[in-house]
Parts: sequence; structure tokens; C-alpha cells
Amino acid sequence: MRLTISILTLTAIFLTGAAQAQSPAFEVISVKANHSGDGASSYPRLANGRLTSQNTPMRLILEAAYGLTALQINGPAWLDSDRFDLEAKSPAGVPDTEMKPMLQGLLKDRFQLAAHIESREAPVYNLTVLKDGPKCPIFDAAHIPPTPPRNGADSMIMGPMTMTGLAGNLTSAAGRPVLDKTGLEGRYFCAVAFSRLTTQPNENATGPGALDIFEALRQQLGLKLEPARAPIDTLIVDSANRTPTAN
Repeated sequence: MRLTISILTLTAIFLTGAAQAQSPAFEVISVKANHSGDGASSYPRLANGRLTSQNTPMRLILEAAYGLTALQINGPAWLDSDRFDLEAKSPAGVPDTEMKPMLQGLLKDRFQLAAHIESREAPVYNLTVLKDGPKCPIFDAAHIPPTPPRNGADSMIMGPMTMTGLAGNLTSAAGRPVLDKTGLEGRYFCAVAFSRLTTQPNENATGPGALDIFEALRQQLGLKLEPARAPIDTLIVDSANRTPTAN
């Protein structure tokens, strides 16, 4: 019996080590701190076997690596202040679906990132449909609607997306995570113009350019945001180095 248990234990260790050894990693990597002081930054691009990111705060890099929003990341203040340039290339034949785990591995290797994900109850907004139904059309690639006027609004979310995708795009403007509770399937062409005036519902908005995200959703898309609480996956940064290891 002891021999059997030992063999099984050794087999499990071997399989775990083999799986780790087979995990793909970027072949060509350049990771540098950016001290330019330039206010402009780019969101990390993970496509066509390449990672590119210029003057990017670490919080945005973590967003891209873990598929979370900024509000779902808990860590030190330098996640927002320190910026980095990243360039990397995937091994031949590795699909882009592997790039997020590869970026996670890069962060662990070059920044000694130690982090874990917890489910924490937090204030959220549920994205729901008004009783008259949604005003956004189902996406048809052959008949793309023209870009609507902004009418003085300083922000716009536009494009073909699922309701879950729309909810993710609304999180920043709403000031808390947005969960898709519409029950709508498929992709829709969504276009909502709003001004970042407040993160509280504004029932006294007086014109199109004065609409906050709450009233803009109601008038332009036939959707609404309802306050709620829900368990949300949160990335907890336990430790990380502010200076990456040398290239």
C-alpha cells in the first residue's frame, strides 16, 4: 500500500512539473520602466502573437493580464503612478488565447508579482432593460449605423458588443462594477454619449450634453443601472517589485 501511495505521489508531482514546463512563455521580451513623465499611455495590446504596451500604469497591465477592471484590483499606490514599456513575442504556433496567462507569467518573473484572487462582496450596478425594451439594434455587419452626434457630451461608448461587454465598458463611468442582468443574448450596436459629471444618478439633467451615464443609458439605449451588492472577483496584490529585472 505504501509503495502504491508513493508511486501515485511521484506521478502527481511529475505531471504537475511537466504541465508547468509545457506552459508557453514569451520568447522575446523587453520590460522597462518609463520615466518620461508623459501623461499619455496605451492599454496593453495582446494580439497576433505580440504584446505591446507603452507608458502604461501597472494597474492597466494587471487589468489586461487577468481580464479584470481597475475597480477589481487592490494593491499599493504605485500601481497607478509607475509606468512601464513592454514588448514581447509569443512562440510560433501559440494561440492568442494563451497570451493573458503568459503576461501573468511575465509579471511573476520580471516583477516577482505575488497575487491572488478573492471573492468580495461590493457595491455594484445591475444593468437591466427598461419596460419599453432596449433601443440598441442587433448588430448587423452589413448595416452599421452612423456615428451619432455627441451633442456636447465629453465621452462616448460605441460599437458592436454583447451586453456583458457593454457592462464592462460602463464600469469606469459608473464608478463601480456593472453586471449584465439584461437577459439579452447576442451582439448589439451600442452607442451612448454622456458627460462624466457625477457617479450618482442625475434626475435633473437638462440637455443631451448634460446627461450623466445613468440618464444617457435610459434615453439612448433603453437600459438602466440599478444599485445592488454582489460578490466580485478581486485581485489582491500581495507583493511586487517596482523595478523589473534587467532585460
